[in-house]
Amino acid sequence: MIKRLPSLYLLLVGLVLPAILVTLALSASFNYHQAKSSILMEVDRESQNSLKSLNSTISGLLEAYAVNEYEQILGNEIALTPHCALIVEDFNLSKILGSQYITGYIRSSSGKIQSYEPDNPAHKEHLNSCLQRYQTSILSNQDEAIGSLQLYSSDQPLQAELKDTLSQSLLSALLTCVLMAILLMVLSRVFFITPLDQIMAAIGDTDKTGLPNKAIPEQGPRELRALARSMNSMITSVRLSQRDLQQEKDTVNHMAHFDALTGLANRTLFNDRLESGIARAQRHHYKLALLVIDLDHFKRVNDSLGHNAGDQVLTLITQRLSQLIRSDDTLARLGGDEFTIVQEGLDNTDEACYLAQRVLHAIGQPLEVDNQLLYINSSIGISIYPDNGQSSAELLMQADAAMNLAKNEGRNDYRLFDSSLTQDAQEWLTMEARLRKALQQDELEPFFQPQINIRTGQIEGFEALARWISPEEGLISPGRFIPLAEQSGLIEALDLQIIQKSMQHFADWHRQGLNPGILSVNLNARHFQNPALIKTLQDLMSQSGFKTEWLEVEVTETQLMTKPEDAIQVLNQLHDSGIRIALDDFGTGYSSLSYIKRLPITKLKIDQSFIRDLPDDSEDASIVRSVIALAKHLGLEILAEGAETEQQINFLLNNRCDRVQGYFYARPMPADATQLYLTPEPVRA
Repeated sequence: MIKRLPSLYLLLVGLVLPAILVTLALSASFNYHQAKSSILMEVDRESQNSLKSLNSTISGLLEAYAVNEYEQILGNEIALTPHCALIVEDFNLSKILGSQYITGYIRSSSGKIQSYEPDNPAHKEHLNSCLQRYQTSILSNQDEAIGSLQLYSSDQPLQAELKDTLSQSLLSALLTCVLMAILLMVLSRVFFITPLDQIMAAIGDTDKTGLPNKAIPEQGPRELRALARSMNSMITSVRLSQRDLQQEKDTVNHMAHFDALTGLANRTLFNDRLESGIARAQRHHYKLALLVIDLDHFKRVNDSLGHNAGDQVLTLITQRLSQLIRSDDTLARLGGDEFTIVQEGLDNTDEACYLAQRVLHAIGQPLEVDNQLLYINSSIGISIYPDNGQSSAELLMQADAAMNLAKNEGRNDYRLFDSSLTQDAQEWLTMEARLRKALQQDELEPFFQPQINIRTGQIEGFEALARWISPEEGLISPGRFIPLAEQSGLIEALDLQIIQKSMQHFADWHRQGLNPGILSVNLNARHFQNPALIKTLQDLMSQSGFKTEWLEVEVTETQLMTKPEDAIQVLNQLHDSGIRIALDDFGTGYSSLSYIKRLPITKLKIDQSFIRDLPDDSEDASIVRSVIALAKHLGLEILAEGAETEQQINFLLNNRCDRVQGYFYARPMPADATQLYLTPEPVRA
């Protein structure tokens, strides 16, 4: 039979209670209460006299708005007296400021005199600990109340006198208390401190996740044993949750960066590998080749034999291409029937041309699919670093141009990029000049797309999207000018112009009694390099009457991962100022989930590329479920972009994604249409 261990609480009570009883029995109760009553009366009399004297002294100063003078008088008074606090509410100054003006001084428990801060919870709590509160109205010469004076008396005189009164009684109890204390210390060491030290030592010995390496020892009194058992159970649960969460992260990470059909790197991972390859080529002074491979007339395979046959063709071609490349090269599928190869460590372009010839030959060999021989050809475009460009975007654009040239010249061939293919460069410069002019002439306007809670049907907010309304062309697609703005450095001015106009519209709608909810605005990563970003946003809010709690900033994970530490610092500053943070296009960037965990984000937005084919595409469905589960684990809101069908809405609702944004509810609208969208039907009529 297990022996029932004594309760720690009973042990402590059994030791402390006799000491308390002996001490109380030896105390001179009558002298104590008599001294206390006398001191309280004296404190009350002095406080009333001080309150009356101060009232007559500062009433004229309040009437003359002499704030500094009466604050100095209050400071002198509390410095010369043992008062706990002196506080004045100035009615006249409150009317001028439009809010209560309360000033004064408090004396902390350590005796330090501090200026009183009405909104400081610690100061309010300190006032509650004062002995007594006295209050009187401050009257003007016309007997009108112009303020109020509050005096909080201190219990320090009382405590000092009582200390003297009790000292004699305590002397007789001292020997007994010392003996009891020694006994208490010995027993506490045996039954409490030693087991607790062992628990603390076990907690202090942690692994890289912060969890103890060893089980918490279950020793000591019953309560400590129960505590240790609970902690061990909690640690086990946390470890299991960490394992499950890591598995989900790994699944999401793999789905987001590898092609589900072929297992090759997808566009996101390809972009990262290309950027890294360019950096290595620059560092080691060698050439890099980018091959863009597009299958000729692949659509005919899908149309004639079905998509399953097309998938088999892509899988077989992947196997052939994988045998042609070196371990240092990267083979990726960008989507559909388009593949890319990043070939590093080249001395000349002939090596890339030789690889292209081998690719053409390998793809051109017969393929057996469903007992039928198929013949597939391909067109290849090649761009070379550093001959044809310095960035991944340039190389990909130029390889695409070369590939299109190969298609236009008969297919089943390869072409090297040539500068003659860049005839669009002049158009790019012209468009950049037009965009600069458009920003100066205020041609860009925000369009608003609602974000809906599909469980309640309520509008929770709007995302502001930039639209260019050109006098010559009308509405210009953002796909034409947003990339241009990002590459030309105009994106910061564009973002701020759209944010300023959006804030003004939101503030106007609120003043009209409408409730547009949260305003989500896009913020390019370039803004993170601006030390005045937060002040700029605050100035824009102040100018329009927009409130901080209405604002949500959207950033993409791809942009954040360029300089994650800088981004985390800026986002923390935004979050601390009261601005919500949403991570946009989640799942499309090559981000580190460990960094995302450190971001002060409140919402994940699932990219529309994963929503488009729901619920039929099983891969997209798995990714969406994993992202939703990840968001729930991290305690984040989740919103799906690009919802267009009722089937997609039902899928998201059934999988606990309550917020959506997409054409199913509304397309992006100009401000006047958005106002009408917000206005209830009877009011519209």
